[in-house]
Amino acid sequence: MEQRKPPQYILDVFADPTCVKDIVRGILHTIFFHRYFPSLRPSSVEVLDLTLPLVADPELETLIDTRVGQLIRQLSSTSSPKSSVRGSLVVQFFEKKRRQGGGLGWFTGGAKGDEEVCWESWCLEVTLATPKTEIGRPSMPALAS
Repeated sequence: MEQRKPPQYILDVFADPTCVKDIVRGILHTIFFHRYFPSLRPSSVEVLDLTLPLVADPELETLIDTRVGQLIRQLSSTSSPKSSVRGSLVVQFFEKKRRQGGGLGWFTGGAKGDEEVCWESWCLEVTLATPKTEIGRPSMPALAS
C-alpha cells in the first residue's frame, strides 16, 4: 500500500532585519497554537499591529526561541547590505504508528514496533531585506514574552 504525502504548507515571509525575529516567532506560535493538543490557557501577542495567538508553554517557547535564533544567525552570517538573503525553517508534525506485521513478516524480518509518520509540514521561506530608506521600515511594537 502506498503512503500518501502529508500536506505541506509554504509561507513566504518578507521581513526587515529589525522585526524578522518577532514575525517568525509569531507565525510559529500561531501554527503551534492550532496544533498543540494539551489544554492551554489562551494568550496573545501583538506583532506589527496584528494580534496573534501564543502558546504559553515554557518548553515550546524555548524550542521556538532556539530555532528562530538559529535562523537569525544563519541569515545575518550571509547578509549583504545590497541584496536580500533567504533562509527557511520547516516544522513537521509526526505521529507514532504501529507497524503492520501481517503474513509477510519473513520479508521484513518480522520487524514490529512503532514508526513515526509525518502528517503535516510547514515551511517558512524567510527573505530578509533592508529597505532603501527609513520610510520603508515599519515601526515595530515590543513583543511581550
